[in-house]
Amino acid sequence: MAVLNNLRPVPVHDPVLESADMLPKVSATRLLRASGAENQALVDIHELLIRLYIRNRNQHRRSHWFKSLCQFRKQLGLLIGEIENSKTSALQQRLRFWDERCIHQWYLTFTQLVAAGQFAVMGLVLMAATARICKISGITEFYEEIGSEDMKAVLRSVDEGTLVEGWGELVAEEQEEEEGMDMGVVIQRDE
Repeated sequence: MAVLNNLRPVPVHDPVLESADMLPKVSATRLLRASGAENQALVDIHELLIRLYIRNRNQHRRSHWFKSLCQFRKQLGLLIGEIENSKTSALQQRLRFWDERCIHQWYLTFTQLVAAGQFAVMGLVLMAATARICKISGITEFYEEIGSEDMKAVLRSVDEGTLVEGWGELVAEEQEEEEGMDMGVVIQRDE
């Protein structure tokens, strides 16, 4: 899912994205071919989320971030169950649902928890868990491809010299403004 505004993710089935051929290609094959260590990492993260849930449910049950933690824990448990049963279609639907509706919301909520300061460590743990699960499940592969293609295009334009043509005027204007600025006069003090 492309995010134009961090607070309001754009749905995947946006006509603008469909015409640009930028639809995420999330599939269950990455998870079904995951190694035993990656599957164990999913189980370990799920156990960690269960422990965080149990430890914090009385104090934080009405907090915004805690609702995301509950959803994250529950969805991960369902994902692990589908992996164990090798339900390919259900697994694919869950990953698409995560990409369209959940991952961006969880990430935003956990970054806000980090920014709040008081529970920054817990927010970092939850952000790391989210990132690790996205890496294992293959959700981030599409976004990495987009990023690498963008970077290749920028590097290609630098090599061809077209980047200087497009941005050279802005750099020249900034240099003129810096040169025209009053630098002041040096004053010496008598001792």
